[in-house]
Amino acid sequence: MIRHAASIALLVAVAASAGAQTLRNAHVIAQFGATGLTSITDIAAGRSLAIRRDDLLITLGDQTFDTGVLPRPKREDVTNGIVLHYSAGTYQLHVAYELKPDWRFVSKQVSVTSLVAKTFTVGDVTLLRMTFADRPTEIFRPGSAQPSLGTLEYGAAVRFTDSLSLMMVVQNPFVLATLDATVATLRYAPKMEWRAGYGTFISDRALLAPVRLSGRRLPAEMTPEWRTVTRGKPGLDEAEVAAFTGMVRSSFIYEPKAPLNVFVGWTANDYQIDVGTADGRAEYRRLFDQAAAVGAQYVVYAPSNSAVSRRESSVDEWSWEHVLWLGMGQKIRRKEWDPRVGAIPPSVQEMLDAARERKLKLLAYVYPVLPFSQNPDWLVPSRSDPRRFAASLGSRALQDWLIEELVAFHAKTGIAGYSFDHTFLTYEGTSRYAQWYGWRRVLEELRRRVPEIVIDGRQAHHLYGPWSYLAGSYPHPTFHDEQPESFTPFPDLHFDRVSADRERYTAYRYRNYEFTPSELVPGFMTHQTPRLDERNEMPFVVTADRGTLLSPFRTRDWDYLGWRYSVLSSIAVAGWNNVVSMLPARDSAEFAAFHESDRAWLRGWLQWTATNKDLLRHTRTILGQPALGKTDGTAMFDGNRGFIFLFNPDARRLTARVPLDGTIGLANGQRVAIREIHPFDGRWIGKAGAGFWSSGDVLEIALDGGSALVLEVSPAAAAVAAPVLFGAGGRARVLDGALVLDGITGEAGGAARLNVALPAGTRVNRATVNGSAATIVLQNGAVAAVDVRFTGAAFRKFEPVIVWDSTFAGGRLSGTFTIPQRVFDQLRRRRQAWPIPWTPDDYQTTWLASERLLLYAPISTGDDSVQAQLSIDGAAFELKKAYTSVRPVRSTFVGFYADVSKLEPDRAYRFDLLVSPIVRGRLLGMYFENVEPQYMPAIPQPPR
Repeated sequence: MIRHAASIALLVAVAASAGAQTLRNAHVIAQFGATGLTSITDIAAGRSLAIRRDDLLITLGDQTFDTGVLPRPKREDVTNGIVLHYSAGTYQLHVAYELKPDWRFVSKQVSVTSLVAKTFTVGDVTLLRMTFADRPTEIFRPGSAQPSLGTLEYGAAVRFTDSLSLMMVVQNPFVLATLDATVATLRYAPKMEWRAGYGTFISDRALLAPVRLSGRRLPAEMTPEWRTVTRGKPGLDEAEVAAFTGMVRSSFIYEPKAPLNVFVGWTANDYQIDVGTADGRAEYRRLFDQAAAVGAQYVVYAPSNSAVSRRESSVDEWSWEHVLWLGMGQKIRRKEWDPRVGAIPPSVQEMLDAARERKLKLLAYVYPVLPFSQNPDWLVPSRSDPRRFAASLGSRALQDWLIEELVAFHAKTGIAGYSFDHTFLTYEGTSRYAQWYGWRRVLEELRRRVPEIVIDGRQAHHLYGPWSYLAGSYPHPTFHDEQPESFTPFPDLHFDRVSADRERYTAYRYRNYEFTPSELVPGFMTHQTPRLDERNEMPFVVTADRGTLLSPFRTRDWDYLGWRYSVLSSIAVAGWNNVVSMLPARDSAEFAAFHESDRAWLRGWLQWTATNKDLLRHTRTILGQPALGKTDGTAMFDGNRGFIFLFNPDARRLTARVPLDGTIGLANGQRVAIREIHPFDGRWIGKAGAGFWSSGDVLEIALDGGSALVLEVSPAAAAVAAPVLFGAGGRARVLDGALVLDGITGEAGGAARLNVALPAGTRVNRATVNGSAATIVLQNGAVAAVDVRFTGAAFRKFEPVIVWDSTFAGGRLSGTFTIPQRVFDQLRRRRQAWPIPWTPDDYQTTWLASERLLLYAPISTGDDSVQAQLSIDGAAFELKKAYTSVRPVRSTFVGFYADVSKLEPDRAYRFDLLVSPIVRGRLLGMYFENVEPQYMPAIPQPPR
């Protein structure tokens, strides 16, 4: 938080009295009268807001003090600020204003010292009660993520004209904002006991940022997943979101120096592995091996360890205590092991050493609110069962103990940090603010004591907004549990893509509704392996010597076709925090088959984030939120140099329209070149008839269903020194007046007009394409163009059989299709590249056995009451319901699929699809799945 570590009175270096009533930097001017702000000015916009009154109210015990009626304060000028000292009965109030050199906002904060009371209750703090000279035109109050937790708002955008706003924020999620005529008020109610032994009470800061509006409003709320986007009520302006996010970034407690690469063993169901045995430790070393091979630096480590703990002895509601604190959690809770003096058990030490040998560092999994037996005073009834107990983070004693225990455990074991889960802040006995404040204090002090610590945030502190994230490395990657039953899936047969789409949806929320800077936005690549079987249970066995053990389940689960899309999706939205999930390691066949070229591809992209870390700070969402029936993406630019990531989660081929201007962060005024780096690395994307692009152009580019596209944008050279080919792979040369295009490739069966930018003064009178004579169809002095087509039968990724019809509400759909031989050849090669011995159960999972050719009819909104029948050439064909879970769970239903791998190539088939009554538009068509783009040589097209 932007807070003083001690009393505000300890601010040093008195400023010259000549500037006592004005604070100024390159961005903001704040002017003060005797009792507070009188105006605030945005220097770049040249706009000022006049403030008639600037008051503060605070309730201490049963007394409420109002600075508007207290005796005139004494003013103290301090570095970058002023402090107003008020006498308030037996209390002293110190109201501090600050404007640091790089801030685009002014802060206001109150500290309290008591002259008499050793203990007092802070009941209510109204940090801002501002009376403006001009009447605001409207107010918008961004709400917290989950008000059922007792949270309220983050602050308010108070608007005065169509172009001017004042962002008013308090650094907690319990704010209540109001506007009455010209008076805006921001207050929160700590209802928290304070003792003199804690030091000076210091409030959260209020932040005030004048904002010049962009005129581009976000919806007040995101469209629920996965529906067609509707605008709804307007919310914050993009400039207000940027201003709020800038406040958060300026408040960093610890600024990360480089992206993190964290492998989460939990997502590979590592809790099924018993590292209390030699076989279990050997299996876990495979996870370490694969994580290290793909470039991970850290591992969230949570296996079972029957040598030190038992599942049946867990006291949490979820029965996971046995995997906490590297397996030592039960012993710590029962005071049976002290990290300051206790020896590390051999089974734990062996795995610490194994990780260290692979240059990996472990993150221990911890639940902060378990009923630790060290002090009964911090115990309260559990939320779910009053017979259970939990430790409340509203207890100062628990906070102090937890800080010391975490620091000592880190020092003893040499771990790199923690993954915190089960962080519940809704117990009785203290206010919810007090519990939130206590958890924030633990994290901040842990970060101060161990500055380089890695903190992976899980349930539930991510629900409390950006001021909760500052001491951690990142909040929860998916804003919920990663299990397939926990969220609404985008209709897709590949769970890595489903998880990626969910993560981009979540990251859009983090950036635009939780105001999270790029350095804190969490990534999530691949997927959480399902853990519940057909009985809705986690399989287990009870042993005489090792207690209750979770059985191996879903150890084979690598999504061979979906994982690259997922990696790029994660990097696009959250390249500073690369959270790597399920890897092919536990299953020996997957481990052996995962090729070094695949590991190198993943390592390369993780290294890309390190190379481009400064550019990644500028990441912004473009094209709106991820939703049904549309493309989405991100852009990251510094001037005219940067990258664009585009995604089409839909099955339909869709066109993305990207404005090449300041709305995506691209600077104006210079021509740029656009180069594709995925999926076709090195292909230049050209503007028709020009090749290079100008500021203000709109890039229109088609994306196949379920595909990702990555583009690099760079300044174009002032003059072309050698021919530049746009639109295909290969190279262009000019030889004796001939335009020679060699090695030209593109997607099979497609056609393209290839533009070639030529050096000044170059004229060509003939052309060849891959050795065949071609016609120059355009030459305007700077660019020559040639039409080509690419050999092979056209059959795209997600080749449509039935196109989406928004009016279809059930009935019969008929047509024909032909599958080219090259598709079956591709499937055969995939089987050779990924030779896994599939079981009958594996074949029930749509993202496994990707050498199958599937016919897929996606259905949105998860209603598996729909029925469908398929016939091909008049014969019934088996059509199965598809789920993202491994058991039929209605909410995870994504449509129907049929395995058509045994059909014959190059033969026309007739099909009939009969669908029961369905909500209009929810059948999204029918498509071939598991076919990837194939690039073939070009031949010249005859003149049109």
